[in-house]
Amino acid sequence: MSQNLSQRTVALYQRDESLHTHTTRVQFVESVTNLSEADRALFKQAMDDDAIVVTTETIFYAQGGGQPCDTGTMHSETSENPATFLVSSVRNGSGGRILHLGQFRPSQKNTFFEGDSVFQVLDADRRETNSRIHTGGHVIGLAVRHLAESIPGITELKAQHYPDSAFVEFQGLIDGKHKDIIQAKAESFIQRAMPVKVYFWNEEELREKCVIVPAAVVISPGNLIRAVDIEGAGAYPCGGTHVVDTSRVGNLQVKKISRSKGISKISYTVSWPGSVDP
Repeated sequence: MSQNLSQRTVALYQRDESLHTHTTRVQFVESVTNLSEADRALFKQAMDDDAIVVTTETIFYAQGGGQPCDTGTMHSETSENPATFLVSSVRNGSGGRILHLGQFRPSQKNTFFEGDSVFQVLDADRRETNSRIHTGGHVIGLAVRHLAESIPGITELKAQHYPDSAFVEFQGLIDGKHKDIIQAKAESFIQRAMPVKVYFWNEEELREKCVIVPAAVVISPGNLIRAVDIEGAGAYPCGGTHVVDTSRVGNLQVKKISRSKGISKISYTVSWPGSVDP
């Protein structure tokens, strides 16, 4: 990829999840076919005529941590070169760059150029849905932790926060008979509208304040790590987007508890009252 990509992309959503629009500048535009092999592998469904746009900052969440990416648009603010870029996928690329995949409109001949001012617009409904599901996953994990007397010896392993496949996995066996008390505890957290706060902690603070710091969390000396705290329930290291308080999760339903080879998986769904969410 071009030498012009020396600057890391500033992920604005890490500190301000409320931003749904933002004006920034283009660092680089390239065909997806010209990406390095490692970066090209991030976009398995990409078409050869798709383009990659890298900007100085972005409000688009890059897929990761079990959460889908944001989608939306970027609009050129240069009158001499009107163009719209439809963002269909976002990934964390090499060198700290956030790669936006998509197509230009009205045609691929309409493009951005380095230094162009562009206006980013999120699909706000998609962001809200993904955030509710992600916070719902934290609610599930913390509900199980708060039931340690009834469900001992359980440790979170990983989670996925997709609308059609949301789950939290645990080391240890959770009997299906506990489904109702997990549901009740999760509902109690949601009904209490517990604030959801983002913090940046050093390693000592992270290990002191989080309920668990998974081995997969990379902690570089002197760096601060992002954590998400459901006040009164517990905190996890987390880079994903979340709602402002647990009441915004909506209706959370524990669907089933499955067990295999010492691992338990709690599958769940989230929906908003009156919606047709899954």
